[in-house]
Formats: sequence, structure tokens, C-alpha cells
Amino acid sequence: MARRARPLLSVLIAGASIALAAAGLNAGGAAQAAPRTKPTKVVIIVVDALSKEIVDKYDMANVKKLMADYVDTPNGYLGHTGSVTVVTHNVITSGLLPKHTGWTTEGYRDVDNILPDAKPTNAGDNLFISSDWGKDQIYAVQNYYGYPKLADYLSQTGTVATISPKVYAAYAYSGDASDIVITFGSANCPEPSTGAEDGHIYGSLRGPTGVGVPSYITGATCGGRYYVERNKVYDTGKLPAVMYPTSDNRYVVGDNDEHLGGDIWATDAALDVMDHEDWSGIFLTLPGVDKAAHMWGGVNDPGPTGLDGVELTHVEFAARTADEQVGRIMDKLEADGELDNTLVVLTADHGSVAVHTPPNGTETDPHFHGTVCNVAECGFNNWYYGDVENDAYLTPQASLQPLVATDNVGFSYNDSGIQTWLIDQSPAKKNEAAAIMANMPDVTAVWRNDGDHFTRVSPIRYDLMTTKAERKWFDQHAQELVDTQAAPYGPDLVATLADNTTYSVAGDHGGIQRAAQQIPIVFAGAGLGSRDVMAPVRSVDIMPTILKAMGITPTAAMDGVAYPLPK
Repeated sequence: MARRARPLLSVLIAGASIALAAAGLNAGGAAQAAPRTKPTKVVIIVVDALSKEIVDKYDMANVKKLMADYVDTPNGYLGHTGSVTVVTHNVITSGLLPKHTGWTTEGYRDVDNILPDAKPTNAGDNLFISSDWGKDQIYAVQNYYGYPKLADYLSQTGTVATISPKVYAAYAYSGDASDIVITFGSANCPEPSTGAEDGHIYGSLRGPTGVGVPSYITGATCGGRYYVERNKVYDTGKLPAVMYPTSDNRYVVGDNDEHLGGDIWATDAALDVMDHEDWSGIFLTLPGVDKAAHMWGGVNDPGPTGLDGVELTHVEFAARTADEQVGRIMDKLEADGELDNTLVVLTADHGSVAVHTPPNGTETDPHFHGTVCNVAECGFNNWYYGDVENDAYLTPQASLQPLVATDNVGFSYNDSGIQTWLIDQSPAKKNEAAAIMANMPDVTAVWRNDGDHFTRVSPIRYDLMTTKAERKWFDQHAQELVDTQAAPYGPDLVATLADNTTYSVAGDHGGIQRAAQQIPIVFAGAGLGSRDVMAPVRSVDIMPTILKAMGITPTAAMDGVAYPLPK
């Protein structure tokens, strides 16, 4: 399928009236009769893994201030599975559900041989891990399906910059119309034979790369501000963090004040872009909360313990740091006189499901079904099973073994849900695998991909749901959420799991649980008022809502709802 030519945007007729009731606006306050001034700039801040639970527990003052002073969405939620980074960044800036974007979660079957390294194959093969993709793979899929991204609209009036320390997040977020994409490269700054120069750090450093990266970011010489140190484990070489530890300052800020990484690195780059470019859009990811939550168990993180405890790797520090960056961005927009002209969106790409994995590894939470292992990055063997085109993980956890024993698993991605791609996709083999999955620990239901929807093929295990709220959430959202993966490239079978359950690492994402789905979605700046949108706003609604607020007519259909924002 060839990429469609992108027509020029058109501007909506000024003064078009919109019924506030359609947006489910909070009662009280009349609609303003005066013509609205439409914003011309957009800033989207994605705080990776920021659940509402984390906002509350760690009292994120700047985030809460945005919620109070501007347009919050108290009933908002993520609205799709897989609830993972590589999916949601694309959903936010396309306005499409995963089943229409080209990939639905970290597993992917290339049914149309789209990828540059894909091979003609039988349907059971050609499987990939999408979080291993770079620019070429992500752009190839986006362009094949031909949908416009938010950058396609904004780049016509100014520079669009996408900044994310995560490579796959950066390119999924941006699309190829983003003028600037800034992410991290590999160890691209070796120690020079001539020795160090004053004012620079050297060694095995990780530095900026991407698309159109400006010289004020790359620097004149290797080792400038945007290069960060590698081989920095801090206190993450012990359980549970060792299953997915930090190894450098890409996702944590580090302790070198001249070369801070993580959220501060990303925010510094965004502020530099604001200073140097005639910009219309800045898409920013702050990854610190996500890394800490995966390592230490989200809201169950005990904080730094023992003599080797280091505060900067833990969730409380990450939440505070992310909150400070939100404040810096808002302060910058106000200081530059751009706040009333800029629509700011604060959100997350997923929440965080937490379990307890004690440091000694001898006893685990009964809802943790991965292998507790003490080798760095061994948690990937919990997340992934299969020999796929771009990697191989063939050491499954014990809980997955009955499924693996069928010799029919092409790939299985296991986090706070289980998504499985079969080699033989016949009805009989799907039923065989579904029956096995239904008896795996803490599985609440198994769902079969039937093309345009998922069919539940097992009884609902309400007995595994410990609260009335969990059962209500399942009844209201389970079918809707798994259906967002109903595509030929999506999984053949999905197993939903009970609350506070993972098959992977101490804190995770991916499933239908409230902790994974209940995220903030806040619209700020642009002269917006403090009345909330009470409708169930989802991530897929962000892009159409932005376009409506800016008076831009979409050039292609979207799955999301365009909500009017109260002034």
C-alpha cells in the first residue's frame, strides 16, 4: 500500500459554534461569546509511565497545578492495548488506534513484508520486536499505511522538533515530517588518542543523534553538554532492578552536573530548540519515571536501601525530577510570551502495574510470574519468548512453559498482559493455545483475534479480581481495550491479567489494568480555563482535539474524538 500524498491543511471557518455539552464539560460557567484566539504552537509532554497513582503518591506539584488551573480530564484513560511506549507515542500524534497504525504492541507480524529487512514468508513467520526498531523500520510502517502525523500539519507553519531519549519512542512520536528528531545514539564518543580537552568529558559516551539535529545540540566536538556517561549502574545491580538495570545516563539524570541525562537532558534540548528555532511544535518524552518504575516496582519502590543505595535511580526522585521539568517548560513559555499562544498537552504513554519482588529474591509477590534472576537485563527473557527476525529469547519463565511446550509459539510478549503469535494459526491450534492460556496464573480471560475484533474464548475469572472496582473496570473496558489490537499484524491470542499482576519485571505496562490505563491527560496554556472535560478522553483523542483547538481541518479520518476545550 503506497503512502498517500498529504494535502495541504485548511483552516476551519472562524467562529464555528460547538456545543459544550458534546464535550461533557463540567457544569457551571457560560460559554464565552467573544471570538477565540486559536493557538499556533503545540507542546506535548509525555511523562513515560506516569499513572495517576504516581502523581498522587509523589505529590507532583507542577502536574497537579496544571490539572487544577487548566483543563483536566478526570475520567480520561489511555484507551488502548498494548499500553506500551512504542505504541502510544504513535497513537498520540496520529489520532488512530493501534489496529490502524501498523503495529499494536511490542510484538509484530509483518504480514505485508513492509520492513526493509523483511523476507517473503509463511504467515507464521516474519515476526519482530517493535521496540528494537529504529527510524527506517518505524517510518516504513507509518508510510506504508499512509496516515498523516501531527507534524505534517504543524511543519507547514514552523519547525517541529521531537525529543526523546528512547529511539523507538522518538520516531514513533515524530513521523518523517518532524524537522528535527533528537534522540540518543550508541557509544559514539570514544576517548581520543590525543587525550581530553578542558571542559569536556571523554570515554565511552552516549551522545545525540537523529534527524536534522542542530549543531547547538551536537556541539562542535565530541563530549559537549549533550553527551552523557556510560557504564553507570549506581545501585541497580541488585534485585529487583538488575533484571532491567540502568547502564548509563540515558534514562537517569546521573551525577555529573555538566552532563546530566534523562529528563533534564531532554528538557534542556527542548528549551534550546525554543531559543534557536521558529518552532510550531515540540514533542517531548521524559523517560525517568518509566525506568525507575520498571526497576523498582513503581509505587512499591522501597527507595534507596543499604550502604549502596542511590536516590537518583528510584521512583520518588524520578517523579520529582519529571515534575520539575514540567515546571521549567511552562516557565519558559511564559517568560517567552508564548504561553497564551501555545497549547500544552501533558500526558503519559501508559501507567505502571507494580508487584513486590524482595531484594533477596527468595520470595516474591504471588502475582509476579516472571523468573527472578540476578543477571543484568535477564528480565528480557520474561518479556519475550521466541526466535524472531531481529532477536531471540528462548529462556521462558516457568509460568509460560505449558504454552511453549506446544511448539507452536512464534512469539509471546508478556508484561501485565500476554500477547501471543502462533506459528500454525488454524482454528484448532488457536483453541489449543487458548485453553492452555486460560489455566495460566492470574489470567482473567483469553481472547482470540478474529480479524476486526477479539472474541472471548474462556470464562471470565471474576474470582481472581479482588475488588468490586476491578470487576467493574473489566466489564466496562476489557473488550474495548483488547479490540484495539484487532489487526492481522496483531497477536493471535491475548490473555488479560488481574490487577497488580505481571509476567515480566517489578513494574510494568501493557495490559488492561487500571494502573496501566489511568493516566493524566491535561490541556494547558492557550488561554484555556480551569473547567474540566468530563468525557472519557483517551490518548487517541489528543490529536483531533489539538487540531480542533488550532482550527485545522484534518486531511484524513481519525479514530479519536475532537473535544472542544473550555476557555
